[in-house]
Amino acid sequence: MPLDRSGPGGPRARDDPGIRAPTAGPGAVARTLVRMLDGVPAELVPARLCEAVLGLLPVSGLAMSLGGEGGGDIPLHASDGTARRLAQLQFTLGEGPGVRAAEVFAPVLAPDLAGGTDAHRWPLFAPRAVAAGARSVFALPLGTSTVVLGTMDLYRDTPGMLKAADLRAAMLAADAVTVLLVAFDHGPAPVEGVAAWLHDAENHRTEVYQAAGMIMSQLRLGADEALALLRARAFREGRTATEVARDVIGHTTDLRENGRAEG
Repeated sequence: MPLDRSGPGGPRARDDPGIRAPTAGPGAVARTLVRMLDGVPAELVPARLCEAVLGLLPVSGLAMSLGGEGGGDIPLHASDGTARRLAQLQFTLGEGPGVRAAEVFAPVLAPDLAGGTDAHRWPLFAPRAVAAGARSVFALPLGTSTVVLGTMDLYRDTPGMLKAADLRAAMLAADAVTVLLVAFDHGPAPVEGVAAWLHDAENHRTEVYQAAGMIMSQLRLGADEALALLRARAFREGRTATEVARDVIGHTTDLRENGRAEG
């Protein structure tokens, strides 16, 4: 899996001589995570999985999100309020390291969102991420080069690049999470919890696209335009896209006036 190297001073690629091949594969890390989940009630699996990954990495928090290429992700679970806010911002704004990681299927590393290249790459996301308490974000795709399940977004409240060993561990953890998500249909109770978790997240994403469909019909817009209008409304009101979508579906928010004004 190559790294996203856009912008000057990008991180070294995985085959760089300074980054050696890991000694343990994703299967070993997945088994470690499964052992840590042994006996955990199904409803607590998402939180415990985040805790387990956090135990492997020197980061402040993380969010795991479900989504596809270029479409923004719906949070599956977040370790804390800042991680949850980062996931919501990226889905609402349609930009950020996680969105980019899903698009290119490569780790996207942003060591300093308060200045330099990272702040310019995501002009809407970066200042709001910093205000939420994240100074650096490291997004890793979940899935394969042909099927993108979502992303795992790590953040720290201080600037700085991950060390090579920590980046290797993060990539292995992302691969391990992918193994668990892909295998959830064939596992015991803890994995059934992951299935319910995925179903919940999918429901949230369905609400957004249901609302976008209603906007398309009302304003005779294309899908991309309708989704952009919904996200713009969420951005202006400081809310999430899911919250605005629920109001549209419940007929408590009408975007037709906005659509005519902005068209």
